[in-house]
Amino acid sequence: MRILTLASSSSGNCTIVSYGNTHVLIDAGISLRRIRDGLRRMDLTPGDLTCVFVTHEHIDHIKGINILVKYHKTPIFTSPGTGLGISNVIPESEPYMNCFSPGGWLEIGDIAVRSFATPHDSFESVGYELRAGGKTLVYATDLGRLTEEVVIAACETDVAIIEANHDTDMLKRGPYPESLKRRILSDHGHLSNSDSARFAVQLADFGARYMQLAHLSRENNTPALARDTVEFALYDFGAMVGKDVELDVAPPDTPGRLYDI
Repeated sequence: MRILTLASSSSGNCTIVSYGNTHVLIDAGISLRRIRDGLRRMDLTPGDLTCVFVTHEHIDHIKGINILVKYHKTPIFTSPGTGLGISNVIPESEPYMNCFSPGGWLEIGDIAVRSFATPHDSFESVGYELRAGGKTLVYATDLGRLTEEVVIAACETDVAIIEANHDTDMLKRGPYPESLKRRILSDHGHLSNSDSARFAVQLADFGARYMQLAHLSRENNTPALARDTVEFALYDFGAMVGKDVELDVAPPDTPGRLYDI
């Protein structure tokens, strides 16, 4: 399984997962040009895409869908609620929409995919678990809190892409309006670095080998602060970064580390 984040921020989110002859995106919140450039790093083109799995209907996760369906007729898979939300914003996507309820498994070519509900302020937000070649990826961003369903989905994963959106003190002291701060800090907002650190410890306890911190806020976080918070928590748990666990931060606007597992 090969995994590559192309963008991960409130400006756009997109990740490539490839195995055998199956090549999927998780979210398509960037331009087709940027998707094409990212796919080229894996010797692929947009025409090679099997489908796109969408987490939720916010624009930073669906921005590129209209072009993908227009020029490449790319199938879209998501939850029923998110499918409705996308269709409201991008009506031309409806003929390519395939909906399945959270908790269900799909076989998409060489990859098995399960969605799981995530708590976020959207119609029906989900994360994804992808299995191929005996390896597992869990993708969980845009969630206001860690639920039992999210944690269970992360059991025995090899790679985890998890949210570390903000440092709580930076957010509280920052320039955002109070209403936006309350939204981000709510149970349907975004995970803080401290939340992500607790999640990372659970992942390490389950045996995860690779972790990538994603969807960092530009205004309320820094890559170094997010990484340090998680690394210190792992160290306290007894997991050494670089030895027991590999830890990276997904860049906001450029491709991140290519995982080939």
